[in-house]
Amino acid sequence: MIEDELVPTPSARTRSREELADYLLDIGATLASYGCPSYRLEDVIRAVADAEGYRAEPFALPTGLFLRVTTRERAEGPLPEVHRMTRVSDWGVDLERLTLVDAIFNEVSERKVTIEQARARIRAVVDRPPAWSAPLVWAATTAAAAAAAVFFRGGVVDVLVASIVGAVVGGSRVLFGRRPAQRLLSEFLGGLFAAVCAWLATRIWPTAAPEVIVLAGAISLFPGMTFTTGLAEVAQKNLVSGGARLMESAVTLLLILFGVALVAGFQKMAGVGMPAPAGARVGLGLPYQAIALVVSSVSFAIIFQVPRRYLWAALASGATGYAVTALAVRSLPEHVAAFCAALAVCVLSNLLARTMNRPAQLFQLPGMMLLVPGSFGFVSLGALLAKDVGPGIEKGLMMGLVGAALVIGVLVANVVAPARKLL
Repeated sequence: MIEDELVPTPSARTRSREELADYLLDIGATLASYGCPSYRLEDVIRAVADAEGYRAEPFALPTGLFLRVTTRERAEGPLPEVHRMTRVSDWGVDLERLTLVDAIFNEVSERKVTIEQARARIRAVVDRPPAWSAPLVWAATTAAAAAAAVFFRGGVVDVLVASIVGAVVGGSRVLFGRRPAQRLLSEFLGGLFAAVCAWLATRIWPTAAPEVIVLAGAISLFPGMTFTTGLAEVAQKNLVSGGARLMESAVTLLLILFGVALVAGFQKMAGVGMPAPAGARVGLGLPYQAIALVVSSVSFAIIFQVPRRYLWAALASGATGYAVTALAVRSLPEHVAAFCAALAVCVLSNLLARTMNRPAQLFQLPGMMLLVPGSFGFVSLGALLAKDVGPGIEKGLMMGLVGAALVIGVLVANVVAPARKLL
């Protein structure tokens, strides 16, 4: 098991620096591909190298990894060094593969397998099919959009139309994911289709809420987790990696927004714009909220490839975040409620990680997805685009506050109930 402090065994020095560097590069690139934040990835690499009797200096980015391995003792003359670099061209979140890689380097640290065997097993993990098939991920994306419409206080019509938008967005991501040039258009086309569906819904059902349809239908495209991870990396002084993720989230929001704005521009030219919001929405009752909570938790677990045997943990994590938010928001500001929810979710995740010897991210991510502030950023940019500067700045500030609250909640949880494992 990889602990916060690892002590090398006498057999550690029998491994060459070149062999260790290749192994560390395989671990780092694989973890980066499956959603591990840069600061955690660097901590893992340093801990593994220290356990082998060497010193590693990693520099992780969302798109690559630079690595230097040297001896820990000072020697006469220049220290011998080994340098490695790899490019990470495709990344996402795959919690099953992340868990399998974690188990592999735990076994290496315990001397149960050799580095050569570990590298072969890592390659097998990369080549294995995902835990949840593409059709199931598509169905989960559809269900997540419908559940999000319930959380955004939409009515039955909004839930139905949002699920249609979610189905098309999920299907387009599968189709466009096969070619990089088309994949770059998925956010723009998702926003475009969501806006068209919202406008058509208002033509057929005047009571439809277009803002709910757009936000919920395109929920899987919003970079809320990327934004929150970027803030966490900046807080951990990983400035380059955190800045890159923050820029990625900003560009993603702009692409979605431009798709919506393009439809709005054509509507203005034709004089058939969307009706103004009808006032405060009541939304569906508590039983529908409970159903939406279960559906969204399972859906995010499938989207993030949580192993089937840990679906219960996704439900527990989602329920914790939802319950704490619902109670706290009654008397506290939104960003304080977000802090309390993130703290509760991460304390639960760390306790489960300590008990079950698995990465905390496995239990944390499904619950955190219900808290990330991607919709605030979208609404903020939309208000600024409409030259409504005051509300735009207010929503943008709220997105920053909620994101910072989530990050601080994670950091406090790591102090109050630290996980034994680095992942």
